[in-house]
Amino acid sequence: MILGVGSDLIDVRRIERTIERHGERFLARIFTAAERVKADGRARRAETYAKRFAAKEACAKALGTGLRAGV
Repeated sequence: MILGVGSDLIDVRRIERTIERHGERFLARIFTAAERVKADGRARRAETYAKRFAAKEACAKALGTGLRAGV
């Protein structure tokens, strides 16, 4: 059964700016501790966060839940 279809594109620079502006507060709200450890160990940290954020946002769109209540 398909509940919905979601897709999302994100500009990596947007995630970079958000991390610079809001730092750990943003990261802790959107990503799990395991996701943060994995992303922080990567050379392209912002790209890893952007990829995961886009996937979460697409899933939220497909389910019709949005991201406001937490991820």
